Amino acid sequence: MSRPAELLAADCDRLYPRFETYRLRPLDPDTDVRAYPLPNLATASRVSYTSQQLGFREVRGRIAWDHLDSLGRRGVYVDAEWNVVCFELNDALEPTFSTLATLPTPIASEVVVAEYPRALPLSDGVWAVNSGTGSLYILTEGGFTARYDLQDGPFLLYAAHAEGSSSTFRLLLSRAVVHNADAGKFAARQTSFELLQVSVDTSVTNGVDDAPGVLEPNWRLEGPDLPYWAVWAEGGWLVLSEEPFGVEKLATKSKETPGQRAARLKAEADAKRGVGARVEEIVDDNPEEEEVEMVDATAPFNWTQEAGSVSIIVPLPAGTPKTALAVVIRPGSLRVSVQGEVSDLSGWLAHEHSFWSDIIVDESTWTYDSVSGELEISLAKRDGDMRWPSVFVPGDDSDDDDVPESFSAAEMDSIRASFSRAQLSSTSEEPPVPPASMPALLREEMDIDSDDDDDDNDDRGVGRICVIGHITDGKAVWSRQPATVLSLPLVQAGDLQGAGIVVKQAVDGLLFGPGSDPTRTPWTHIATNPALAFVMSSKRDLRLVRHIHDTVLCFDSGSGTGTGNAYVYYPPEDSETARQGVVGVSGGARGALLGVSSVTAAGREVVVALCEGALVVLGGVV
Repeated sequence: MSRPAELLAADCDRLYPRFETYRLRPLDPDTDVRAYPLPNLATASRVSYTSQQLGFREVRGRIAWDHLDSLGRRGVYVDAEWNVVCFELNDALEPTFSTLATLPTPIASEVVVAEYPRALPLSDGVWAVNSGTGSLYILTEGGFTARYDLQDGPFLLYAAHAEGSSSTFRLLLSRAVVHNADAGKFAARQTSFELLQVSVDTSVTNGVDDAPGVLEPNWRLEGPDLPYWAVWAEGGWLVLSEEPFGVEKLATKSKETPGQRAARLKAEADAKRGVGARVEEIVDDNPEEEEVEMVDATAPFNWTQEAGSVSIIVPLPAGTPKTALAVVIRPGSLRVSVQGEVSDLSGWLAHEHSFWSDIIVDESTWTYDSVSGELEISLAKRDGDMRWPSVFVPGDDSDDDDVPESFSAAEMDSIRASFSRAQLSSTSEEPPVPPASMPALLREEMDIDSDDDDDDNDDRGVGRICVIGHITDGKAVWSRQPATVLSLPLVQAGDLQGAGIVVKQAVDGLLFGPGSDPTRTPWTHIATNPALAFVMSSKRDLRLVRHIHDTVLCFDSGSGTGTGNAYVYYPPEDSETARQGVVGVSGGARGALLGVSSVTAAGREVVVALCEGALVVLGGVV
């Protein structure tokens, strides 16, 4: 099993350590890029002013939403008049527009907030159309043939997958679960989110207007944020999200003891006084016990670490003889077995567990106290002082490996105080110094930079930090290590081969394709766009970043004065240089950028961009 640290491991032969600069590739705005007016305006303004205000995560999701889809030679979108509009390019790359159907105009509501509509191609001549108000339509060349309603209300349509050669499709949806719907329209919505799968048979028809069907979810997963991107790959849904769906917290609410509360209050008071200050003993005016997050006592083990070692303690039934134990320590894994019945640990003992990183077997030991039943395993890290975020990689059949590191009460108080000091010192010229009582490895993890706001070339803000999830039949497995995603693929609907993503490594952008198990087996490093993160950091109005093969296109939103460019970064020509191009796409009479996709025309893939007033064909760019 691969460790998460190796999930997106770079191939050194595909890196460009001697890279120096991008050189300009001239692009003709009159021949390489052509704009064609839309039959009717397109729009991203779908929220009623009478609706409750959207929360931050919903607003961010709407900003990143792509309103254009394609399959083969056709592209499709929903315009401002709720028409489902299809276009096709001829060999001269000129579009022909046609209206396939018209969705019912939603009724404004102070309670229900409509989502973005979407027309997602399922096959040639068949589309799944989300109205944005809770209805899903099946659309063919002749019009709507079926309608299905989700009783939970509006949803977003993310992706589709055909089940074999049949007419049955799996659809991946998400919806917002509002927790303060009665708070009024001037209050921001407090939401969590659901990811759900439904199945539809496109050969079945029903009464679109008078007898619609009901969407019955196959499964649901709850999470704190909207998915960033999703596609079907390797027998399940490959999902990128800032936070995972369907993961239960291991921490539980426990009562804080009076001693812990007094220590915490003193640490907070120290933090407010500044580094080195002393305060008198804090008298707790509210001695009532307070709930705080503590480590789950039912975990099969607990663990701590120092600079070069990891200590694991496994509680066994008191009186278990040492002769009943078998502990096998390998460079990359641990297996513990006990003769006899150990019901509380039987699930954990039944598997071999892969370490987060390799260890030195000859310097690792274990001891056992038969009276207390405590098995202590000491591991020597091979990678020296690197902090392990987890001691084990989650196993295929075990969900109990994700046990957080144990800290003493004093260490936890020091951590709280350090973060309080970090917040209070934002106006100070000197960066705060973590106290010596904080674990050394955590002190190294603190990222304090007083010059963050003054660094115009800081590339840490580019891209979207995501974890990688793979969902099969409602069971989700997520990567342990997040990745900063710089670019998403320009794939057509149903393209199972285009699931590669460009991720940030140092200042570069590395293109990876998923492995056979996207959350556990290494992805393939396909190509490198050198210094991509660095050059992206200088762009202040990026709306969408997409790649086709190993060429990356960064699109401005076009909503402001002097914006609307597409920046094109081509693969390196040699070890030191690569080409880049700049061309105007959106803004002005064309309007703001709404979406980007690719269609097949003249025997090749052509990049097209949807703006509010025009369809822009980038025929000579890629």
